[in-house]
Amino acid sequence: MRLERAHDHAQITVSDTGIGISPEFLPHVFDRFSQADTSSTNPGLGLGLAIVRHLVELHGGTVGVESRGPGHGTTFTVRIPLAAVASLQKSSS
Repeated sequence: MRLERAHDHAQITVSDTGIGISPEFLPHVFDRFSQADTSSTNPGLGLGLAIVRHLVELHGGTVGVESRGPGHGTTFTVRIPLAAVASLQKSSS
């Protein structure tokens, strides 16, 4: 996990070395109720990443995903405008 300033955005990058995501499924990662593999012991509903995308977009940001495919891990990148970050800090004070 890495947090850095990228020009006028805060950028959060989360990478893992897990099972990865197939190239065919990457465009659907943030879709509601979508799952690449439902054979998991804890399948879930397929809503988590859709909720993440919605919350990030509400703050004027973007979220993206990269994976070189199965067995190569996954990287998620969240970018939020620093003006939105400053607004969040003021509202929590």
